[in-house]
Parts: sequence; structure tokens; C-alpha cells
Amino acid sequence: MFPQLLLAFLTIAFEADAGFDDARLNDVCFVGVENGWAVGDRGTILHSDDGGKNWRPQTSGVDCSLWSVCFIDPQHGWAAGGLTHPFTHASSGVVLTTSDGGQTWKRNPKLLLPSLRRIGFFDANRGWAVGCRSAMYPTGAFLTDDAGRSWRPVPGGVDAPWRTGDMLGPLAGAVAGRNRPLALLRGGMLESTDDDLDLRSVAQLRLMRPSFGWLVGDGGLVRATDDLFATRRDPPGELPKAMRRFDLAALAVRGRKCWMAGTPGSMVFHSPDGGRVWHVFPTGLSAPLRAIAFADDLHGWAVGELGTILATDDGGRSWRRQRAGGARVALLAIFAEPQDVPLELIVQLAEEDGFLTAVEVIGRRDIELPSRDDVPAEDRLHEAIVRLGGSATAAAWQFPLRQQGLRIGRSGIVAVWDNCHQRPGLEVLRERLVRSIRAWRPDAIVTHDAGASIDDPLGQIVREEVLRAVADADDENACPELSAATGLAPWRVRRVFGTMPSDARGGELSTARFSHPLGGTPAEAAAEPRGLLVEGCPASPTSWTLRPVVGDVPSESSVRSVFAGLPTVADGAPRREPRLPSPESGDIARRRAVRLRHVRAIAEQAEGGAWSADKLLAQIGQLTRDLDARDAGHILYQIADRFHRSGRWTQAAEAHKTLVRNYPDHPLAAPAIVWLVRYYASEEAAWRTAPDVSRLGERLETAVALGSQLERARFDLFAEPAVRFSLAAAHRGLDQPRQAERLYQLQHRGPGRDGWWDCAQAELRPAAARPAKPRMKCAKAAAKPRLDGRLDDDAWQSAEPVSLSSAQHDDGQWPASVKLAYDDEFLYVAIQCRDAPGMAKDYQTDAARPRDADLTGRDRVELFLDIDRD
Repeated sequence: MFPQLLLAFLTIAFEADAGFDDARLNDVCFVGVENGWAVGDRGTILHSDDGGKNWRPQTSGVDCSLWSVCFIDPQHGWAAGGLTHPFTHASSGVVLTTSDGGQTWKRNPKLLLPSLRRIGFFDANRGWAVGCRSAMYPTGAFLTDDAGRSWRPVPGGVDAPWRTGDMLGPLAGAVAGRNRPLALLRGGMLESTDDDLDLRSVAQLRLMRPSFGWLVGDGGLVRATDDLFATRRDPPGELPKAMRRFDLAALAVRGRKCWMAGTPGSMVFHSPDGGRVWHVFPTGLSAPLRAIAFADDLHGWAVGELGTILATDDGGRSWRRQRAGGARVALLAIFAEPQDVPLELIVQLAEEDGFLTAVEVIGRRDIELPSRDDVPAEDRLHEAIVRLGGSATAAAWQFPLRQQGLRIGRSGIVAVWDNCHQRPGLEVLRERLVRSIRAWRPDAIVTHDAGASIDDPLGQIVREEVLRAVADADDENACPELSAATGLAPWRVRRVFGTMPSDARGGELSTARFSHPLGGTPAEAAAEPRGLLVEGCPASPTSWTLRPVVGDVPSESSVRSVFAGLPTVADGAPRREPRLPSPESGDIARRRAVRLRHVRAIAEQAEGGAWSADKLLAQIGQLTRDLDARDAGHILYQIADRFHRSGRWTQAAEAHKTLVRNYPDHPLAAPAIVWLVRYYASEEAAWRTAPDVSRLGERLETAVALGSQLERARFDLFAEPAVRFSLAAAHRGLDQPRQAERLYQLQHRGPGRDGWWDCAQAELRPAAARPAKPRMKCAKAAAKPRLDGRLDDDAWQSAEPVSLSSAQHDDGQWPASVKLAYDDEFLYVAIQCRDAPGMAKDYQTDAARPRDADLTGRDRVELFLDIDRD
């Protein structure tokens, strides 16, 4: 039996940071024309008591992103935000309260809310909040009656994550999210709508009594309502043609007056009469704006990237800058997808050297297969880059990608974009890149290396269009419509570099180099941020190339050559003061880094076979003895993850148990327990690792014991459907049907109505009354079929084919079907499938392949057998 664990309640360590002046500001709120607050990244809270003439930082006590702020009078206010946990991608929310105007902010550490995006209050006690989803709170919407000390979820049949929302009371409101239709709060229940916005998403919405409202979003999206968004309409007057060149994110409403802004931040759009007449006012700014607030019809403020605060006292006709941590960035990184971003390079230039850095990714994969992540990928990217010292991120909405593994090549990728925009997709991409370059005005750009184009057509497209956009951004005659609409001036990028991991060409950027400012190596600094972007614990590349493509660069390429010799950077314009540790702390960090690298090297040797897994596990306690708890916990989790991915599940379980036993309050101890519950409850895992049937009951009892501890100590994790269904399977295996039924009832009583809810409902019904699930006929084979890829055996002639298609039914050009047959010994599966048009061929039929080979990245068929219903 696994030893009993005494798990303390695990609170999230939201450690306060000194903050950066360039931290992005996400929201602003004013009470009267004198008292205002702005909140943003790194736990930033700024306050002004003189209308913004002076902004002073307030101590938040957290270093996570704060997304929203609300005050009902000069003393009582709330700020909300949260963080995402690396590796698990679950989130934890933060609600800060103040009763003295922000001189002191308090946080309730016992709240188990997910990360929040908007907060508002009707009075001193009653309020609302919306944000990400979690297993406990799938709808991601909450109400409070006690000034935020406790929150109850809003029930409904739709779930988060939400980007924005607004409520007129506990029974009426609306919420919206990326790639999700609007959801309405009616009678205290969230209900979905059928609004189709194509690729665009709502970024902000506001409601005004009794039932009027506005929403804004990507691509100049503007809608109005007269019935709390039960119906949405275009404004009565013609929108400015320039507006479609902007991704709107900031919205302020006062009566029939409204103000809108976004990316780029060069213009503010204003209507004084409910949308009949529109005015366009320049701001003198190029970087994006994220929020606008007006205290009256004349006095307003706008906040956004690089810590910028603008103010107006004439209703938005003219704007002046009150504060900024920078006017532009030094480095702009442009890559196809989040996992392509060279995190180790970013941390060296942004965190170590202090260069203001923005990162933009082009592709999105949440259209064909909607994401089920608790936190959207774009938000996780932003958190990762901020942790690395970066200032800003952007995720393009115009360029959907087909599902992973469908290698349709360059022409197929572009054809999807052409179809979406009804114009050449590459023109749309180039115009967006020109807009980004002129808005951020970087000295240098880093993007995909040419060497990546052979196996990465998407990276090739991005690289080629970046180079064309660099030329167009410097040409005053290029993109005339964009220039006229946005007012962005031409900009010359001094240098462009191509980068890719582990390539011998160009300058090698070692990720194992010790850095005093980082207190370790770039690889160590990038480990947790990478855990926000991808599943598991993949290792950093050993090095990155850095090949100059545009501009004069010193002959020896290195990370220092990116900005070497550029006078504007030497003058310190887009750069913060680098942080230098004391000699004493540097020596301590160096010794820590040496120990950490030693342990990691041994773990890698074990993975490669130089050490046996059992020998490593036997000595892991001694090896991690001199590491602090945080480092040791991360090492153990990474070792467990590598064992799991290589199929050594028994050793993975031992590593997870060591982590939980030795470091029970480590942030990764909780996901380790979840893994152990699912592992010990799984009969499939038992057959794979320990086919001794006599010990199955012992495994199931271990799972139940761990589940009981999880229920007491971390109910938020116990509420995960994957945990509950695994525990229910364990109880069934132990002949404890009532305990299994209790878990299904807990899931069924939850506020969400997703696939897990349907499964719980089916389990609670008698077997004879359960709704039929999709089925297919499995034919009895009179003789064993020959496994030669030909379906001419008698067994297949009597089997009925079943067609396989995507949820969007858009794969008619590459159909697939499956047949099943069986005999007394085996289940036989036959699948016929056709390559997608333009798909790259990589069969490698001449290479011998071992049994159970890793086919990741190859054409393959995956079968999932769930004998436990977990």
C-alpha cells in the first residue's frame, strides 16, 4: 500500500515582484476626475489622485497578471487576475480587495477560483467576475454577495474561457470569449447564442441600463444591442472605413456616447449619438491600447502596452501621454506557432540584457478542433513571455491551421487562408506583418531560419512574408490603404535574423551557459515558460542558431550581435536597466546551477540507458539532497514525465511518489498525485506494467486512498472529471458501487453540461435505459485474415465499413473507413484512408521498424481502448 500522505492545503505562491515600468496595463478605472487606478502584468497596480498627472505604484503582493479593476468609491475597490500553472495548464485566480483606496490590498488565499479576466460590482457587497474555466467551475462566471470574500458559480450549459463580460445585475448580463459565440445571462443562467463571427472574436463588451450595449473585437468588429444582446445589430451609421484595419479591444460607454481603440493604438473611434455619427481621433501612439475609461463626457484615460497611459480632457479629440515604460520595442519575434518561439534566446535578450521585446505568433489551431484548454493558448503564450522578461505578445486571428498531422503542404495552408478571406491569404498576412512592424518599430526581428523550410512549410511561409513585410514597412508607397487608415509611419528594421534549434550553421547560442542575472542557464530559465506552451516537460534545445538575413552584423554571430553597434539601442531607448545580482548571490546561484546540471545530466543518462532507471530512482534522494525544494521537485517531475513518455510507467510512478513524499507542498505535487490516482485506478495500466491479477485489488485500494486525501486537501483537483471517473472505476473494481455512484452524482450536479456530464448521466441510469452510444458491428472471422494491407480476405468481406469524418465534415477529399472482425484470440482492425491533396509523403518503407515503435510525426492510425470507462 502506498504510504499515507499528510497533504497540507497547497496555496499558490503569488510572490510580489519589483515590477517593470514597461509592464502591460490591462485595465483602468476612475472615480471622479481625480482618483484612478490602472492594473496590469507582474501584479502592477498604479494609482493617481490628481487626474493622472502623477502615477504611483501600489503594492499588490502578487506578481501574476491583473486583468481588471473596479472601484465603487474612492476607498473600496477590487482587482482580479491570476496565473497558469506550467505543465498542467490549470489556472488559479486572484481577487484583491481594498478599503483604503489601495494603500493596502488583501487577497483571500483560500479561494479556488480559476484565473479571472473581468470583475465588477453593483454595490459594496454584490458583484460578478468572469474568466477561465476549471473542473469545479466550468462556466467560468461567478457572483458574490459578501464583497468578494466568497463566490458562487453561475450555472448554465456553456463553458469558459471568457475574455470579457458585463452584468447589470445577478440575473442579466453577457460574456464572450475567443472563438466562442456570445453567451447571455438570463434569469441567473448562462445560455449560448448562435452568433457567427467567422474568425473574429469579441474582445470587450459593455451594457447600459435598461438594455443597451456595445461589443467590439477583431477586424473592426462592432455590434450594438437594444435588448441585452438577445439580438445584435450593426450601428445605425456607417462605420469609418479605417476601423476594419484595427483589432478593437478597448471600449468605454457613457449613455449614447462610446469610445473604441485597440491595435494599433494610433486612433480612437468615437460616436456621440449611439453610432449614427463617427469621429476618428489620432493619439500620437503606435503600440496597442487595451482599455479606456471616462469619468465624465470630457475626461478619459486609455492604457495599454509598454505601461502606456494616455489622457484626454476634451472628450477624446486630443490625447497626451501621462506615462510609458517605452515608446517601442527593440526586438520583435515573429513565429508560426507558440512552440516555435526560441525561449532561451528571448530570456537572454529580454530578461538578462533588458531589451524590450514583443512576440507575435501567426497560426491558430482552435477553429477546426475547438480547444478544451482551461486557459487559451494566447494567454499562456503571454504569461510565458512575461516570465522570460518580455513585454508584449500578440496572436493573429486571421490564419487558421488544419489539425496537427495533416501535412497538406504550402499550397494547402495558403488555400485555407484564401478561402477564409476571399482574397489572397498571403496579402492579408503581409499587411498584418507590416502593421505590426510599424506599430512596434523594432530595431531587430528574429524569425524562422531558412533551414527549417524543408520540413516546415508554415515556417517557410512566415519567414518569406516577414522579409517582404520588412521591405514594405520601410516603403512609404507600400500598403497605402493601411497607412491612410492607421496613420502609422514607415519604419526601417535594422536587422533580421533567422533562428532554429540545434543546427551547426551560423552562430551557436548555447542554452547551457551560466548567467549571473538569470541565476542559472537560459535552459533552466525557459523550463517553466515552455511548460506553459506544450504538454509534458520537453528538454530545451542544446543551442540555437542565429543567422543574419538583413542588415550589417558583426562577423561573429552571437546573441550579443543582435544589437551590437546600433546607436539607438546604445542610447538606451527601447531598453530597461539590466538587473545585476550581488557577487554573493551570483556565487550561490552558480553553485546551485552546477548541482542542478549534474542531476539533470544523470537523468538524461538514465533516459539514454547509461544508468538504469532503478539505479537512478534508488539514488535520487541523495542526488537532490543539496537542491532547494523547488529545483528538486521540478527535477523529479521531469524524470517522471520522461519515464512516462518512454513507456516506463512503473518507474514514472516511483518518481511521482518520491516527489509527493519528499515535497508535499511543491506546486507539482498535486499533478503528481493526479497522475498516480489515474495510474493505480487503471486496469489497462495494470495489465501493461504488472499483469499479476492477484495484485489488482491492491492497486485499486491505493488509488482510492490517494483520492480520499485529494478530496480533503485539494478539492479543486478532486473535482477534475478525469480524477472522479478514474476513482469511480476503482470503486467498481473493488465492488463498491455506491461510492462509484456518489462520484458520478457529484459530476452530474455540477454547473457544466459537457461530455463528462453526459457520461455521468449515462452511468447513473440503469444499464437497460442508458442512451445508446455510437456502435459498429464486429464480424466473426471464420479464418484469420492475412495482415498484408489487402482487404480481400473472407473476414473483411463480411465486415461492415463505417466512415470516419471530422467534426466539420470537411474531409471529403480524403475519406477514411474502418472495419472490425474478431475470433477467439484477436480483435482485427482494418482501416482504409486516403492522403489529403498536397500532403507531403514520408513513408520510409525501406527502414526496418521495431515493435511498438514511436510513430510520432509519421502517418499512423491510433486506437484507444477504454475498458475502465474512465
